[in-house]
Amino acid sequence: MISLTDQIIKGLQENFDSREDSYNKTIVKEAYKDLPKGQYPKVIVEEIGNSEVFSRSTAQGERTTNLSYQITAYTRDMEEYDYVDGAKIMMDIINEYIAGNMAMRRLGDMAVKPYITDKTIMTCSQRYSCVYDKDMQLIYKS
Repeated sequence: MISLTDQIIKGLQENFDSREDSYNKTIVKEAYKDLPKGQYPKVIVEEIGNSEVFSRSTAQGERTTNLSYQITAYTRDMEEYDYVDGAKIMMDIINEYIAGNMAMRRLGDMAVKPYITDKTIMTCSQRYSCVYDKDMQLIYKS
């Protein structure tokens, strides 16, 4: 069975691959997985919270999980946009995909800032949450 993290990564990758602009070269990976060094734009998906939700238990004992994710886009200057606008546009693409396909709730505002070790790279992060029923493979907005 495919995990929710893998579903998010696969869906985002397919979404970026189908684009007809410079974002179609975007690589989407899970945090801590090997990435091609120095290749931009890229998106990192990281699970940042995972706790059982007892209030949604059923008579059969099924449990659901409260999941939180942080998705971060990394860009350098691109053909169409500078790296600040590029990062924001990438996050808009991600937000649109997540809202339309994953039924997850955005948490807070997106954070845009230069990458700590290389000021020529801009990052844009957004956090999302949901309640996930692994057995039924259903996402409930939290």
